[in-house]
Amino acid sequence: MSNRAYSIASFDTVYSADSTEFCPFSDHAQYLAVGTYQLTDEQQDKVRIRKGKTYIFDVTKPLIPQQVIETPAVLDMKWSHALVNGKQALGIVDSIGGFHIYGFDDQTLKPVDHMQATEDATVLCLSLDWASRLNKGDPRVVTSHSNGHINILAPTESGYVVESEWEGHDLEAWIAAFDYWNTHLIYSGADDGLFKGWDTRTQTPTFVYKRHMMGVTTMQSNPHREHQLATGSYDETIYFWDTRSMRAPVNTFQTPGGGIWRLKWHPTRADRLLSASMHAGAFVLDLMNDQCEVNLSTSFLDHTSMAYGADWSYADPDLVASCSFYDHIMHLWKAAA
Repeated sequence: MSNRAYSIASFDTVYSADSTEFCPFSDHAQYLAVGTYQLTDEQQDKVRIRKGKTYIFDVTKPLIPQQVIETPAVLDMKWSHALVNGKQALGIVDSIGGFHIYGFDDQTLKPVDHMQATEDATVLCLSLDWASRLNKGDPRVVTSHSNGHINILAPTESGYVVESEWEGHDLEAWIAAFDYWNTHLIYSGADDGLFKGWDTRTQTPTFVYKRHMMGVTTMQSNPHREHQLATGSYDETIYFWDTRSMRAPVNTFQTPGGGIWRLKWHPTRADRLLSASMHAGAFVLDLMNDQCEVNLSTSFLDHTSMAYGADWSYADPDLVASCSFYDHIMHLWKAAA
């Protein structure tokens, strides 16, 4: 039986909220970034302009933004787990193909780098992932795009550049993510329903899985268990994989409605997974055994719109921040221990 969690604090982001990310570094672990997306009535070259704000909160204090960063609309954000240019850094991707890095200068995030992951400003940058979750010596970033392309970004003396780019999918590539245990490998998923593995050295597929019923939207390598990967789809199902055998998932779990938009493994627990499940809310799943049988341990149902963002605190093992789109709200809540 799932425990139901309730909001302990919330913030109206005004713009539609789609991403929440806690800082993983212990001396800034109280900081939470919330990304937003707003389609405006303003036009440029007959295209409506999308604007974004990233709010930075100190969750140990009342929920008043400590800082607001303005960019084009934010589609995804991730903190690097290794220093970037000597700074604890947040990566942001936006609606005109931009990649931004902001680094902490004391308690304030300041620009470190900005580049175009795609030169075509009509192409949205839909997701990013850092290679450095476990491999602190690999500073590369993978991005996925609305034209189906996958890009690898790498640093040079003058900043990040596109190291490689290839057409990964025929439709929107909603997600791309590194295998944290072997960063020569990345995974991607798209609106074409395909889930693919890639060798970044050759940009060639290592497998193609075609059995998702709908678009593949999210995935994350388990940073605590080598060879374990979770993926999610609009088909409302979470898939658990052993990356040594990608012919079929080890197990699947049907969430209580709502497509899956983001999956996040717990910062310290290998058996706990967080899902932002769009129409249905947000859920915490506990894996019971090596066969990936699942106990739905916590349900958070206070969102009245699409829950797109969710993340774990690195300071409080039970604290979660999740956000939803059309009701433009971010909630803090506690998972059952």
